[in-house]
Amino acid sequence: MSKTLKIAGLVAATTLPFALAARAHVVVAPTMAAPGATETLNFIVGHGCDGQPTTALRIELPKAVTAVEPLPKPGWTATAEALPDGGHAVTWRGGEPLTKADGFAVRVRLPGQDGRVAFVAVQSCGETTVRWDEPVPADGPKPKHPTPLVTLGAAASAAAAAPAAAVGPTPRERLPKGVQRLADGGLADAAGQPLYTFNFDTMVGMSHCEDDCARMWPPLAAAKGAEPFGDWSLIPRPQGGVQWAYKTKPLYAYSQDRPGEPARGSEAPNWTRAK
Repeated sequence: MSKTLKIAGLVAATTLPFALAARAHVVVAPTMAAPGATETLNFIVGHGCDGQPTTALRIELPKAVTAVEPLPKPGWTATAEALPDGGHAVTWRGGEPLTKADGFAVRVRLPGQDGRVAFVAVQSCGETTVRWDEPVPADGPKPKHPTPLVTLGAAASAAAAAPAAAVGPTPRERLPKGVQRLADGGLADAAGQPLYTFNFDTMVGMSHCEDDCARMWPPLAAAKGAEPFGDWSLIPRPQGGVQWAYKTKPLYAYSQDRPGEPARGSEAPNWTRAK
């Protein structure tokens, strides 16, 4: 049964007919963090509900997540409330309805133990709401409405403590699989195509390059099982998969570039060669 509910007046949501399922997930970035860390979590809404734009987002945070501070989002009003179980909820509403991917940020202190932290997301699109609260198995297919998860553990702690990558093409520099540093100091993918950052990617853990933009500027996809380290982090793509980011900036190739030729993407407005 679909988890999308039609709300009418003051009738309880559980008594109302179900609508069609939403078409995109709500995800969180980063997906890994050190236990006890203070982090800015970005909850990314892929698209609206059944073709309707997103008008509000509510995130329910468990009791073990403390020091909850919603971050401002231009045009939107953020409110925080205490939940009966000791947790908190943050709701953003009142902004321009979202027809494309966008994010909502909250700063928190994460629990001090290893494990997975689940955040229930409630997406509203006018009279339609979708709850993203289904448990995600460690292995196997994801449910239809997976709850956003942050994994806390030793691997994330080591990544946070790792020194920054060396500058320049030195033997000690650690790069993700499928990434290389060219002789001019710029980063490139495995085929030698230069990589770029997008000036509009101003929110940590989120890409603003989607649809036609992503076809012209393909995101640098991370291999399955990739883990962040040093200056390298992972951000989720609204349509699935994850993308590499360097020094918090998502990385992209340019579809008009050719390996071994000058980097044409540097001439495009709002795009910068990644170094």
